Amino acid sequence: MKKTIAIALAAGAAVMAASDAAWAAGAGGGEPSWSMTLWGFANFGIFCLIIYKFAWPLVTDYLKTRRLETIQALEAAAAAKREAETLKADFESKMASLETEAAKAREELLEIARREAAKALAHAEATAERLRKDARLLADQEVARARRSLQDESAQLIAKVAGEIVGREMSDDDQQRFVGEFLKDTEASS
Repeated sequence: MKKTIAIALAAGAAVMAASDAAWAAGAGGGEPSWSMTLWGFANFGIFCLIIYKFAWPLVTDYLKTRRLETIQALEAAAAAKREAETLKADFESKMASLETEAAKAREELLEIARREAAKALAHAEATAERLRKDARLLADQEVARARRSLQDESAQLIAKVAGEIVGREMSDDDQQRFVGEFLKDTEASS
């Protein structure tokens, strides 16, 4: 309130000084009128009182509200800045470790590829060994079949040659004697 009165007095003094200056310049129609000056002061005082009573509370409420909103906005901005800095730090640490993680993933993939290649090689070697065994078995079977075939042919040839030799060299009496001995041997063994 003291401030308001001081402001009103200062304004009144300024109005008086202005009216005196105007009179001194010859703008007035005679002597300065103190009553007009006092009425101006009164009018100015009433105006200041109206402003103080009605407009000043609205202005102070607006300024308080605006101050609170500004403080809240600054706090929200500070929180957002902290969060952004945290996100930035996380991002930078992830970017720093990204190359390490990429190298690790590359090594893991190479290790998987090596294991798969080793498995494929082992499978191919096992298949080759199985094919070798099958080829050996087949070759052995072919050799055995060829031997049997040769033995059968040899036996047939021997029987044929022996038959020819026996037919030329043996007489009918010899043949009957051999057949008789064969039958006796057969009966004795059964």
